[in-house]
Amino acid sequence: MIVVEGVLLIDKKIDDPIGVLSAHGLAGIWGGLSLGLFAAPRLAAYNLPGSHGGLFYTGSLTQMGSQALAIVVVFAFVFSTSYAVFWVTNKIYGLRVSPEMENAGLDISEHGMYGYPEQFIPAAEFGLSGVPALERVGTGPISDPEVTT
Repeated sequence: MIVVEGVLLIDKKIDDPIGVLSAHGLAGIWGGLSLGLFAAPRLAAYNLPGSHGGLFYTGSLTQMGSQALAIVVVFAFVFSTSYAVFWVTNKIYGLRVSPEMENAGLDISEHGMYGYPEQFIPAAEFGLSGVPALERVGTGPISDPEVTT
């Protein structure tokens, strides 16, 4: 289910790089709806007197309807609260960087340096001059007597 939902998000061009919606949203919805399907009447009544069992135990859609309503209420609350927080944050600080900063890389614009500076050092600086390692043995500063004495 999570893979199918992830592919649907890609098709709709919704950016979810770490799969939060797939892992938590879809799993939470399934968890809520599965209670409407599989809840044992004895356990449902123990937790909330007057509640019903799931569809497979009782044949009734009452518990499934309650679970679906709860999912809609939670979604509406989370969406409206998140929207308000993001709106205020955007007005105060801003949520996006300029396209120039994004193209340069956020490590440069936010921290003033590359996140992985070793990627930008030429190979010769690493001692990788194309000479096989066995031919380079004894040619570094440690093997030079003038440097070590």
